[in-house]
Amino acid sequence: MAKMILFSPPKVLSIFCFLILSPIPTLAQEQQPQAPDLNPTLKIGVVQHFGDKPTDQLILKAQPGDHLTLQFQTPQGNKQLQTESVLLKMGVEPLPQPEVEERVVLSTHRSYENAEEDAQQWRSLGLEVELAQPDRWQVWAKRSVYNTPLLRRWLIDSLQAQGHKIPRLETQVLTQKRTPYWTAAGYRYNRNQLEITSPQNVIQVSQKTNDPEPLVYGGSLRLQPDAYGTYTLVNNVPLETYLRGVVPHEIGAWPPDASIQAQAVLARTYALRNLQRFEADNYHLCANTDCQVYRGLTEVYGSTDQAIEVTKGLVLTHNNTLTDAVYFSTSG
Repeated sequence: MAKMILFSPPKVLSIFCFLILSPIPTLAQEQQPQAPDLNPTLKIGVVQHFGDKPTDQLILKAQPGDHLTLQFQTPQGNKQLQTESVLLKMGVEPLPQPEVEERVVLSTHRSYENAEEDAQQWRSLGLEVELAQPDRWQVWAKRSVYNTPLLRRWLIDSLQAQGHKIPRLETQVLTQKRTPYWTAAGYRYNRNQLEITSPQNVIQVSQKTNDPEPLVYGGSLRLQPDAYGTYTLVNNVPLETYLRGVVPHEIGAWPPDASIQAQAVLARTYALRNLQRFEADNYHLCANTDCQVYRGLTEVYGSTDQAIEVTKGLVLTHNNTLTDAVYFSTSG
């Protein structure tokens, strides 16, 4: 039977050790356990596969009276620019020499859950694997382990010799690369990583000019490369702020208070249970129905905010482990 528990240091330290960077505890440390972070910062991929189309663009704006700070690396070191808004576009640059990109794809699946189940089977055979979502979910042989053409071909040959017919080697030759760019103060900047912050910690994001329904996110943003040659706009946001953008879009703001509170617990549990989902792309969760619908601070309501506050720190566990709190928003 699943049970609801309140975070407390003795009970959740072992469960949430991945949220706390600490050495192996000594006896003295065990006598004074470190309190877990009840509001960890999540990395949410709010725009995935940016640059998949040459016309892709992102328009980022500060709130009235605020400004954006753009931070990125140059050959001279770290650089910062301040602006009220910035337009990010995608450019294509030729490579000095063609580059070969390849990976061993072990299987393809409709859902993350099916891919993870298959990944466990491969792990039981001694393979190191990772999950990725170039389109449908896939299980890859871990790129950092099988990191040479010789190792990848040896792996494919070994698997085929054992009767595995589905694994394949995907190879492509790249002659150009996609790189985001923006213009500020008369200069054009091409960088594959960009940090965006604002003093108010609120940033508006649109994907088209004159967007009538731009999204507003709390926290900060980061544009970073993914595992597929495109980019992800990642929202770095505290867990409890993240829930403000999830709960009203998964259950609404008008059900009974107890129902909204239950949804808040489920959404919190789901988020913490699935932090590894996009590990291959260096973020935690997406913002659509492949994870939980997340719309930032675009539409927040008093009823859902109150439910999140009332249940703060509550998660659903079974045998002292976070449950896989899957749910659906609509039935019937």
